[in-house]
Amino acid sequence: MQLTPARAPFVPAGGMLGRLVSDEVEGAEPTHITRAQGGRVSGISSGSAGTDESNRNWLNSLSQLSCGDSERDGEPVAAVPQRVRTWFEKRNACTLRGALAFVPWVLQQAYRDGGLELNRTVIHRGTGAVAFSEASGFTELTERLAGRGNGAELLSRCLTNFFTPLIDLINSYRGDVVKFSGDALMIYFPAVDDTQSPKYNRIVPPHGTYGLPDLGPMTTAVLRASACCIEIHKRLPDFETGVDNVRLCLIIGVGCGEVSILQVGGQTPPETSVPRCEYLIAGPPLEQISIAQKLAGKRQTCLSPEAWEFVKSCVVEGKRIESRPEYHLLDRMNESKYTFPTIKHAAVENDNRADTQFGSGELHIIRRFIPSTVFKQIEGGTLVYVNEMRIISIVFITCAGLDVMSDEGALKAQELMVSVQKACYQHEGTLNKFWIGSQGLQFLLVFGLPPLVHTDDPTRAVLACFDMVKIFKGLRLVGRFGVTTGRSYCGVCGSARRMEYTVLGDIVNVCNRLMASAKPHSILCDEETKNRSSTEVIFNALAPIKVKGREAWIPVFEPEKKDAVQQIGMTGKMTIRFPWYDHPFGGGAVLVTSSNMPSNMQLNVQQICSVKSWVGIARVQQMLGGSFSKDLHSGEQVIRPPSGQLMHKAPEKSPFAEGGVVVLAGGAGVGKTELAEHMVAFAACHLHMLPVFGTMGPRPGDSVRLATELLKSSIGVFRAVSRKGEIPDDDYAALQKLAPKELAGRLPKLEQALKCSSVKERGLDILESALQVSYSLIQSLVTHTAIVLVLQFDYGTSLHPNKIQDREIFWKSVARLSKLVQANMRDVKEGRQKPLVMLIVCRETDEGDEADPQNEEKRLECNPAIKIARERNTLLLLNGLAEENIPEYTGNYLGVPTQMVPPNLRAFVTNVTGGNPRHIRETIDQLLESCIQVHLGANKRPKHLECKDLDKVDISKWQHTAMVGETVCLLESLDPLTAAVLKMSTCFEKWFTLPDLAASSSSKWADATHFDFLRLFQAVKKLEQKDIIEEVQPGPEDLQGGAPEVCWKREERYGKASRFQVRNMLIKAVGGAMVLESQKKSVKRQALIDRALGRHLPARLEELARKRNAQHIPWYY
Repeated sequence: MQLTPARAPFVPAGGMLGRLVSDEVEGAEPTHITRAQGGRVSGISSGSAGTDESNRNWLNSLSQLSCGDSERDGEPVAAVPQRVRTWFEKRNACTLRGALAFVPWVLQQAYRDGGLELNRTVIHRGTGAVAFSEASGFTELTERLAGRGNGAELLSRCLTNFFTPLIDLINSYRGDVVKFSGDALMIYFPAVDDTQSPKYNRIVPPHGTYGLPDLGPMTTAVLRASACCIEIHKRLPDFETGVDNVRLCLIIGVGCGEVSILQVGGQTPPETSVPRCEYLIAGPPLEQISIAQKLAGKRQTCLSPEAWEFVKSCVVEGKRIESRPEYHLLDRMNESKYTFPTIKHAAVENDNRADTQFGSGELHIIRRFIPSTVFKQIEGGTLVYVNEMRIISIVFITCAGLDVMSDEGALKAQELMVSVQKACYQHEGTLNKFWIGSQGLQFLLVFGLPPLVHTDDPTRAVLACFDMVKIFKGLRLVGRFGVTTGRSYCGVCGSARRMEYTVLGDIVNVCNRLMASAKPHSILCDEETKNRSSTEVIFNALAPIKVKGREAWIPVFEPEKKDAVQQIGMTGKMTIRFPWYDHPFGGGAVLVTSSNMPSNMQLNVQQICSVKSWVGIARVQQMLGGSFSKDLHSGEQVIRPPSGQLMHKAPEKSPFAEGGVVVLAGGAGVGKTELAEHMVAFAACHLHMLPVFGTMGPRPGDSVRLATELLKSSIGVFRAVSRKGEIPDDDYAALQKLAPKELAGRLPKLEQALKCSSVKERGLDILESALQVSYSLIQSLVTHTAIVLVLQFDYGTSLHPNKIQDREIFWKSVARLSKLVQANMRDVKEGRQKPLVMLIVCRETDEGDEADPQNEEKRLECNPAIKIARERNTLLLLNGLAEENIPEYTGNYLGVPTQMVPPNLRAFVTNVTGGNPRHIRETIDQLLESCIQVHLGANKRPKHLECKDLDKVDISKWQHTAMVGETVCLLESLDPLTAAVLKMSTCFEKWFTLPDLAASSSSKWADATHFDFLRLFQAVKKLEQKDIIEEVQPGPEDLQGGAPEVCWKREERYGKASRFQVRNMLIKAVGGAMVLESQKKSVKRQALIDRALGRHLPARLEELARKRNAQHIPWYY
């Protein structure tokens, strides 16, 4: 079994948890657990009892198993007690029970028939009836609930209450819910010969009416489908949702014929190591139901001509359809022959599908068809936290003209799915659905589902569409694309018997309409996607359109990928074009236009670098040898060639005087880019050190951009130091002139990349050639002028950086270029070259984690550039502004004196932002809309700053800001159990204890073991290590009876329970908003009950035991 991943095993050495575990293993017979493929536990065998040291070893093994360490598959781990075996078996059974609801019966049958290998496309061929049911009123329901704070909770409850009886009815007629499509179900009634079943009693025919002959498998399948539809309309005619009088009723179409089930895909998503497959039902019945379902009205079922031919003597026809008389409405059963209760009873009696059901040994097969985050939630027992209302970006794609019923079409569908998966996963999206609809093959992609959550998901969705347009054209298929962004329900849909993870809501419906309105190979987006996308995409406004389900006209936009910037670094006007003007570094969406990005960035530089006491600018000024001036960042600064001796001179032993490496490392928004811009501008204007740039990120696969920027900016410096017209204006022609002859064979590979840096084919080969040529060009440049080589890497991913391939590519490139710096440092001392400074801007340095004392080997393998910076004390680890700097920066941003910033505003900004400059800017922008007002005097200068109602601010509603987006990314990057613990933690106003959390998920009163308690403790410690929660001491009010001192009666035996609290306002607000109201009430209620039981129940049980043990003499003696 694969439990919650953890970074390292935790073995409690003592205290409450240590003694708890000792109790659990004392006297227990140990067994051996062997790790199976995929991290599941298998091969459990008995062993002999061990010592305390062996108990520690198996506990360590248990923690390793909980980590899901796939690198040790098949390795015997340790001897563990029998109780552990029971625990794992119980957990596996719970996981299997939850996972089975996500796979239809037909897949389980295909596996038993040997047709579910990864390389097999067609996994089932058969005949039967297919029904398609759609819920009328669902769109209205989602629109009503979208604006409510508890909308996800209400929608989840409505869906469960509606689908549970519906799916139970379908299952009782031998129906198999193959696909969920929003509010619709695709149901397969296979034609099976029940007379050959061992369960057949050979008295009552499979149709259930005694005395009538068997109708045959196909007629019986259609009859069951018809009877099921009739009972559905009777049982669920108008389902009351309880929301503004909205009612749901079903519209159903039925067809029959040959059916194929395809297994397509097989690519591995970025967040897991398990291949992801999709299954698809295809065949003539789908064409039939696409017509029949549209002909049916509310509470009606329409049968195709093929289906009607089988059951016309078994049912009674409803009102005639004048426009399509060959299609027939179903009224009721012909009760003189058949009734739906007898048909259902016979179907249940002959149902042998349980014989083919997956077991625990097939969990690795089930995982292919379940989203990884959902499977982890099932494993962790935290599936209840998967239902949410969240901001996501939806992509709808339709593909017309592909017949998947033929062998050739099935192979092409597989090729298409693999290509779409690759494009989707490349941008860290999720492929949620794949099915055949009325318009052909359809895909539903979602950007923003956990754990792949980003602040720039709308941009990712659009960029993925650009890539997929190329895929469709390459396969000679016609694709249409729709993209929308907004708040939507994300969670499980269905019942405990059969469910799927899906997205539902108004934006999903609108996205489908936009896709239908798009021209071949075109993309249509809504206004919200346009507003939330970065400057990488240009949106052209089209005429508004009218779509079904919307009264108002919808603004529509067609995206266009912005052309690559032709000039990076030194321009023809002798100004500097910084690469971050055109790419949204920092992992967040840039909600400004390309034209005002330079002025906005310069303003940011002025505001943050004016904070004189900030350690960042102080260290930079020491290296540059000059103070900060706002004039340097006012408009475009023309770099003048030096005439005589320079006015400024870098200090001795500074990298700007002798060459070297400067590293600016820190999280997103802490001021790295602003400092880098100031350093480059100062060095160019005052030290005449011209810049060469090479940047990667935040998009994946940016190695070609790194290559082209190095080449273009190097050529730009050559133009700046050469006579006008000496270097050709065409970059490739200039490269042919400047590159050494021995590298001439490398140049043809670079020609296309110089024209279009978005080329991704042969990216590593292009980068290798570019590094060799750039190395030579920079080596030649430093003989004429000093150079600042700026290398920046950022990632816009919620995954751990070590999982990012681009990170390895970037640091290997840095290591290659650092050889140039090392040689330059020697040549500068000898006077042969001008200084070369490598300025690295990144989130993390390429070295081992110093917090881990056992990681010495990784630290010794540190990147050589980082070693140089460490040795010369030029590595700056930025953590944002100190608390004393925040009022000054707040005043700079508001344009008021520092002393005018009121204390309540200072405290609020400090608590919410933690000193992150970008978060401070976003916080002030949000507060200016309702809470802050700057009053100006007669001279138009600030006179007074009014600040009010800060206690009423709901930070979680700032979802369009990077600060909230990054917080969501942080929370979603946690494993399911740790995320669930954090969400539970936000339910408590003050402190909480481990037993408070255990009361909701692994209470000792509910048959939980100490192993469950240990896993909770591991999750809490992980959150504490990440500074998300912190341990607190009881206050005076706790000791005076304001809160129960004894949280668990067994404290005296196990040690005192530590108290924890979420003090970070931003995390508490965002994490709390992700918890449904019913979940909050449940967590608090269970904690209070557990405290009360722990305080009173043990004494009562002791008293009861004393009375039972006392001698009792009946009165009649």
